[in-house]
Amino acid sequence: MSHNLGKTTLIELIDHILFGSRDSDRIKAIKANFKDPVFTIDLLADGAPTKIIADYSKKRKSAFFSRELKHAYEYFIRFQDDYKDEFRKVSIRGKDITWKPLLLRLMGFDEKPLIEKYEIEATIQDYESFIQIAANSGMQRESKGTDIERLETRRSALLESIKSLNFSNVEDTVSVELASITDVAIANVKRDLFVNRKELFAINEALAHTVFIDLAPSKLEEIYRDLKIYFAAQVTRDLYEVEEFFQQITQNRTTALISMKKKVVDKILTFEEKLAKLTTKRADQLRLIISKDSIEIYRDLSKQLAQTETELTLLKQDIYKESIQTATAERNLLRTQQLKLAAAVASEIDENDSNFSLIKQEYRDIMREVMDIDAELVIEKNATGNLDFRTISWRDGIRSQELKGEMAKKISCAAFDVALRIVNNDDTGFIIHDGVIDNADKNIKQKFIAAMKSRASEHDFQYILTAINDDLPDSVQQSDIVITLSDRSDTELLLGKTF
Repeated sequence: MSHNLGKTTLIELIDHILFGSRDSDRIKAIKANFKDPVFTIDLLADGAPTKIIADYSKKRKSAFFSRELKHAYEYFIRFQDDYKDEFRKVSIRGKDITWKPLLLRLMGFDEKPLIEKYEIEATIQDYESFIQIAANSGMQRESKGTDIERLETRRSALLESIKSLNFSNVEDTVSVELASITDVAIANVKRDLFVNRKELFAINEALAHTVFIDLAPSKLEEIYRDLKIYFAAQVTRDLYEVEEFFQQITQNRTTALISMKKKVVDKILTFEEKLAKLTTKRADQLRLIISKDSIEIYRDLSKQLAQTETELTLLKQDIYKESIQTATAERNLLRTQQLKLAAAVASEIDENDSNFSLIKQEYRDIMREVMDIDAELVIEKNATGNLDFRTISWRDGIRSQELKGEMAKKISCAAFDVALRIVNNDDTGFIIHDGVIDNADKNIKQKFIAAMKSRASEHDFQYILTAINDDLPDSVQQSDIVITLSDRSDTELLLGKTF
């Protein structure tokens, strides 16, 4: 094969049909150039021959394999731009939660503590955002001292006016309760209702107006297509991954806000019930009063007193103080749980590394055999439970930088995939490496092909490689080649066209 003959397009077709990957530019070009194309893949599924038919006349094409299995194959299909990092492929976007748990599972560890840690950290961030918003929204008024003094003077005057009312035959104890107990209690409940309704309004506003980007990759694609501007497949892939990331963050934020809203609504219902009882009690007490004029005056003074009490209380305290305290307490509890999960992640790495030890050994053997490099896979963990995946190399017992070379990095990526495949081969599956030995020297090609052949045979998996014909070593037999593409004529191109 030479360049631009359809090697990568063929791999993208396999990925698209089996795992339902998004339409790349090449897939779109196939659909545009052929009317309702139909493709067939023959494979062994659960030990039985299976024929998969992909009919592109249907608008929606269901993947043959599940989403979970598609994720597992993330490291078993590498395209030509996927050899810059062993662990984080170009197709992986978003925060660590989008890929590190998957990698941990493929390495033989229980990924659940790490997933829970990431979810708790996301919720902690939501709480911290809410606390900051609430703090910034606190009541800010100038001349608070003057306002407080004015309202306290008015409050005293209203209480004196209430006490001076002539309640005729009503006993003194009843009039005292009306002025100093029942109405003060009503005023306090109304103040609490006001505070919580204010907080409920803020939460509803936050739920109604997301602060995150409303990304629409499909609309961007349409605009680019209308303008006849090239919209690269990788850009499309990146935008969809970013869209998924924003959706997850929005979901975490919404969950936290809904939890807060439920608590506030419960408080409001409690205060409303309490206010109804106090209002009924006050009405019963007022019925004992004989003077109608006194009743009307009392009601008016009582209303003014309640309003004054509310304003006075709000000036003396931040209306968001209670909600901030509650959110802070819950955030602190989550931080404690976060530390416990971080310890659980560290214990999982330290105590259940039997599969990972096998993967490390297989990787090291391939790197020695093909590149003559002493290399190792490393999982680094810190006190917060964050994990970093790295490769390191030595030469004569001294740390070297050999894995930074382009060819060494490509072989390292392939070696990592094959090591994962060997240990995770319950399905006797396959690996596809697109152009991994392109531009390698003859000796490395020879060693790499030999290493792949021996391991595929020993561990019963299928190894698929695309390569330029001139890059193939003599050890590749004609029986090893499934398809040959050439630019000598259109009929020798994939599907008879260049994509």
